[in-house]
Amino acid sequence: MYKRTLTGFTAAALMLGAASAQAEVDLEQGKQLNNQVCMACHGPKGISQTPDWPSHAGQHSDYIVHQMELFRDQNRWDPQGLMTENAVGLSDQEIRSVAAWLEDQTPPGPREVDEELASRGESIYHAGIPEKDVASCASCHGPNGEGVPGAQFPAVAGQHKPYLSQSLHGFKSEERQSDRNRMMRDTAGRMSEDEIEAVSAYMASMEHPEAEAE
Repeated sequence: MYKRTLTGFTAAALMLGAASAQAEVDLEQGKQLNNQVCMACHGPKGISQTPDWPSHAGQHSDYIVHQMELFRDQNRWDPQGLMTENAVGLSDQEIRSVAAWLEDQTPPGPREVDEELASRGESIYHAGIPEKDVASCASCHGPNGEGVPGAQFPAVAGQHKPYLSQSLHGFKSEERQSDRNRMMRDTAGRMSEDEIEAVSAYMASMEHPEAEAE
């Protein structure tokens, strides 16, 4: 009897917590914040037209929330300082709302890249580099580059190649330390410059399962 009561209480508490989190997300507010704060760099619907800046459309909201909180709390830096400047005044609720709105947008489609370079990167993405103890990218970012919601593994399909390359180089040099458990720093640190460029090209060329067909 006690076990059943406890189980019922736990389930009710979890449902209440989920409902509360849902209530704290305001998609209309998220859209307005995107237009006011994010759009100039990341596009009106979260798809960046600038090769050095990421697209956030269709990105997992938990990943966006975590990264924005890092910028806001000055635990992650971007070269221009724009992200900290824009995020510093946002509340937790505002960050959750804009992240939820961005996740609801259609992800970017595949980018045009050097096909030969992307072909070399394909094997790295799916099979890793065993002799260097580099795990496959697919094991964390999904077979189609769609990422894993709730695990802090972002979608990478259709991101600009320069942004992907810049990110991997940042992890390799340890100038970027926003990864948990050093996973990306250790992985990129074992990769050569050519390998980074190749896998970046392949990820940019990937088609997200939810991308809009052209």
